[in-house]
Amino acid sequence: MKTIITTPSSELPYSDFLRGGNIVHLPDLDAAPADELLREVTDHGARGLIMSRRPPEAFLQRWCERIPGTTFLSYVTGTPSRAAPRDLVEFNHPDGGLSSIATALSGFERRFTLQHAAAQPALSAAGTREAVLIGAGVVNLVTALYLWRNGYRVTVLDRSPAPGGENWHRYGCTHAGDDARMFTFTEMDGYNNQDFHGRPPTYFRLPVDQGGWLATGSRPPSAAERAWMDEFERVPSWLARAYNQDVFAFTAEAFHEWTALRRDHPGLFEDVVLTDGVLRLYADPAHHRAALARHRALGALTRELTPEQLTQEFPGLADAFATGALAGGFLVPGFTVGVHRFTSRLVTFLQERGVVFHWETPVHWVRRDGTGAVTGFDCPVPIPEDAHVVASPGVDGQTLLMGSPCEGRIQGVLGGWMRISNEGARLPHSLKVGRRGHVTEDANVTVARDGDGRPTLIVGSGYGYTGVGTDADEAQLDAIRLGIMDTVERLFPDQAHRSASSRATDNYDFKYCVRPWTATSLGIYHTETTAHGGLFVINGGHNTGGFAQAPAVARAVLASLGDQPHPMHALYHPERFTAFTQDAASATAPRAPAASRI
Repeated sequence: MKTIITTPSSELPYSDFLRGGNIVHLPDLDAAPADELLREVTDHGARGLIMSRRPPEAFLQRWCERIPGTTFLSYVTGTPSRAAPRDLVEFNHPDGGLSSIATALSGFERRFTLQHAAAQPALSAAGTREAVLIGAGVVNLVTALYLWRNGYRVTVLDRSPAPGGENWHRYGCTHAGDDARMFTFTEMDGYNNQDFHGRPPTYFRLPVDQGGWLATGSRPPSAAERAWMDEFERVPSWLARAYNQDVFAFTAEAFHEWTALRRDHPGLFEDVVLTDGVLRLYADPAHHRAALARHRALGALTRELTPEQLTQEFPGLADAFATGALAGGFLVPGFTVGVHRFTSRLVTFLQERGVVFHWETPVHWVRRDGTGAVTGFDCPVPIPEDAHVVASPGVDGQTLLMGSPCEGRIQGVLGGWMRISNEGARLPHSLKVGRRGHVTEDANVTVARDGDGRPTLIVGSGYGYTGVGTDADEAQLDAIRLGIMDTVERLFPDQAHRSASSRATDNYDFKYCVRPWTATSLGIYHTETTAHGGLFVINGGHNTGGFAQAPAVARAVLASLGDQPHPMHALYHPERFTAFTQDAASATAPRAPAASRI
């Protein structure tokens, strides 16, 4: 959406707000005559206008007449009037500073997105109570639980073997990763540039061993991968901040859902090493101060602790503070679980209640007719024509996205895992460790138990971009492995790797899983009606927050199948970014199949 900012600002030209071309700064217009202002906004096709003062009523009437669709206005001084055009959305922002301009732009973008959702034809869910879920990762397993509780007949299909019995390479993200997942209110944090004066991060342009995230080796990126990288770098800081607020809102929703699940189904959380409270630790004092301020602002802070208090309460960290490897930390609300134990209990619970699982059953293709409507699915197990189908494809399910606006938008970023003993450190809480500038700068250290019941710590860290597939270059994998080892040695200098347990699937060496990511750091949620009247739902791309947001995704799916609204339907739409950033002439008609809606 084309937007003109007339508010005088010495900071704006040096920010990243204007780099995309759809936002233009014309400060000479702030006090210009109405006719001149009208000519400029009309010539630019601008639907958004940010000013120091509210322009005259006659200008607003003529602007709305000349520009199709809704127009958006924000100003510092002025009051809306009853004579304002019906197609005008207006509000105030406090001053002409960069933060206020960012707030105004964010308000435009959110209203634009939600209006597009409201303007699309409603998708009518059929009366069927049959739901087929493609993918048995934790997001779809929690969704299966919610659908079963609401009276749906549920079938789950997964391309991999039943969890726990095969080599980890054969599984998707949930079951290939180690037995550890974490919930905090800042899971699924965005990685796009959020510094108004900063530049896009070059994570995807440099290999891991040179400070980047690229783990594809010498293979040149495909066209889809280049487009994904370009989109990541085009997200401006003001929009990245707005996206993060939406992500955190869904995580907060999920927290309430997790709390209810623990109350309503306590058996699912027995013997899964459920550990409440997460200790956040930082190697750099400035990073610690910034993170503390952020968590205070979010209301996601349990207790502040001095280094002295930390070493007293957690003596296993005393050496790390003594050597300067850690500078500070604080306790935040959250919890961790052994995700393999949890999903095993969940699968058993669902099977005992009639949910049908088909393992080693890939869905190869989504069939579409000439109009793009879904007509069926190529699968060894027949999928009823009128069933609702919910796909959580991970990275390997690229063919499930073809023909939808999700195509190419979910790509892979791997993370590595290693285990050490917790017998010496005796940590009562799991950790989040920040090491700015390090090859594995963000690490989760999860309190766990191995197959013999011995206390362990599972260290998960690293970012390795694999693109549209899951294959990674060995040299870059080794760089992540060495980075995790360095984190272990700095945090627990006297800690040795322990011997493997008697359980074959326990991991005491390095392994990794490939997480489904998006270029915008938003999740993906897409819904369309099939040719036979059911709904086809695609969700995924939750970056580092699939487990954390699983119940919120389940709520969104349940709402879709019940023909009810949920904010995720609009705010995680795969074309949210592209619909807003294209020019005014095309912004009202984003690319999507006829049956899709934003």
